[in-house]
Amino acid sequence: MKFLHQSIEAKKKEIIEVEIDTATKVKFMTGKEFKAYKGGRTHSYYGGLFEESPVRFVVPYDAVWTVVVEKGTMSTPIEVKASCRRLSPNNSVRSTIASDAPPHVRAAEGLLEEETARIAAEMSLAGKSEG
Repeated sequence: MKFLHQSIEAKKKEIIEVEIDTATKVKFMTGKEFKAYKGGRTHSYYGGLFEESPVRFVVPYDAVWTVVVEKGTMSTPIEVKASCRRLSPNNSVRSTIASDAPPHVRAAEGLLEEETARIAAEMSLAGKSEG
């Protein structure tokens, strides 16, 4: 299997942003999981298949994270150009949901957006004074 990878030391709530030029799998994993991935063993990761760029991942805890961009499969390789960078925490930037994410994950993301909008509306109303 061919892939691109880069390790980034990141702290909780920082954002790793990946630019890809074609639809492919983007995986975010720790060093231990990357070692298993390279060895062809079972591994866990955040991410999945993304069709649009940029891909943003909000770091869940402090660690050295490895970003893996897969270059297709052994039977159908693809050419992929990718770049990644670490961004400071920013409440207005949300992580992207993978296109192959389970329906309950996508539904939860939609509910979270609605809840965030509702809270923002309530806060703006609470901040206004009458008189």
